[in-house]
Amino acid sequence: MGPAEQVGLGGQAGRVGISAWVVAAVLLAGAGRFAYSLTASSQGWSGQTYMELVYAIGDSPSVRATAGGAAASGGAERRWGPLFALMMRGATRLSPSATALRVSLRLLLTLVYGATVLLLYRLSLDAAPGASAVRRYALVFLCCQSTAAIYAIANGMGEGITAFGVVAHFYCFVRKRYALAAVLICGSIYFKLFPIVFLFPYVAFSLLSRDHRRYSLYVLMSLAGLAAIAVPVSGWTYGFFYPLSMVRDVLADPRVIPVRSKEVFGLFFLVERLTTSFAVAAPLPDPGAIRVLARVFTALLVVTTAASAVVLKKYERAWNDGAGKRRDALLVFQSAIGLAIVSCSLDVSVAHLLPIMVSLYAPLLLGLESAAAFVLFGAGMLLVGNLIPLSIVLHALPLAWLDRLAGNVPADLIPLEKFLWYQIPLAGVYCLGAAGLLHRCRDVKAWRRSPRARYSHVMRT
Repeated sequence: MGPAEQVGLGGQAGRVGISAWVVAAVLLAGAGRFAYSLTASSQGWSGQTYMELVYAIGDSPSVRATAGGAAASGGAERRWGPLFALMMRGATRLSPSATALRVSLRLLLTLVYGATVLLLYRLSLDAAPGASAVRRYALVFLCCQSTAAIYAIANGMGEGITAFGVVAHFYCFVRKRYALAAVLICGSIYFKLFPIVFLFPYVAFSLLSRDHRRYSLYVLMSLAGLAAIAVPVSGWTYGFFYPLSMVRDVLADPRVIPVRSKEVFGLFFLVERLTTSFAVAAPLPDPGAIRVLARVFTALLVVTTAASAVVLKKYERAWNDGAGKRRDALLVFQSAIGLAIVSCSLDVSVAHLLPIMVSLYAPLLLGLESAAAFVLFGAGMLLVGNLIPLSIVLHALPLAWLDRLAGNVPADLIPLEKFLWYQIPLAGVYCLGAAGLLHRCRDVKAWRRSPRARYSHVMRT
């Protein structure tokens, strides 16, 4: 080996070493910001958690399930499932003090979120084998900046646990571990209802697909087992039949829907707020109108997610013959479900961005191969609070101008509430959806330009 070659190899090794140090510094900064945000929170590690409040309401004499299983208050306050009640009952009895309970709950949520990020990292390895490691490191960094994760852990909310169930379900489904996937998603539903919107389209697809039909059987078995466990915990109505009872309450009782809450966003709430020009002081809407609107958006959610399942089945022969194609197709499917949830769900808060993590990061997992997709992804990450600290974003946004436009007094809403009230995270989610759509459109164009691919698809079908 000549001197010139030795110098070249030495320079390359030096660049690799510098790059490794830069990556380590960036990741360390992201993790440091995540840890600092949790420590600097007004709640701290020992402040009261939201899970405690929900458990206290659910376990109070006025709400506790009667012999028949129905709550005396009509069930509207029983928003969380029997597995949550079982977990909190055990944690409360084992904790020596309230402080120990709160620290333990936040530590549990932190560990669960770490496990969720690890699954996403593993998905990034699978979705882009041999691609630049920068994409994987960027994913970890963005997860450390997640306002939703920091908010949920700091306030002791349960969305971190349901997010793990949703992401782990997707991870197992991609790897054809259908039994474990079914247990995870069903357990998440019996912890808190929200993941049921992910279960429905997967069951619909599996019923249509001969190769995936056993997944539905595993779901049925998992639901039966969990329902039996839930009876001694929460009775029959809000134990055994918890998912059905909660769906009934949402459709029948408008009080369950946080229509005028300052902490929710989504297309449903955008439509409702447009009727009052986003005025905070507007009178409460008519319960009958809200009931009709809720049923319309619920029907839209069912239709859009079912349509996603039908489309996935239609092209099954094209994507189910290779691991890479399968991963990408299921990523798009999961992303479509997440977008439908944000658009049509009747309760979406900052913390609910955690269960749709796969949808948020899908453009990065699929690959940002155009400048437009890269810009849209960056804008989306910024607007959902996953790129830089949200405090900086709040200072940069024209929130005062939006107040004047809506006729709201500046003191009516704190900056975070303005961020949600004016649907800024919704715009961010749609930017991320557009970034993913650009990638898929590019793939379709490339496929159409390949005669061999078209011929192969025709022969398979």
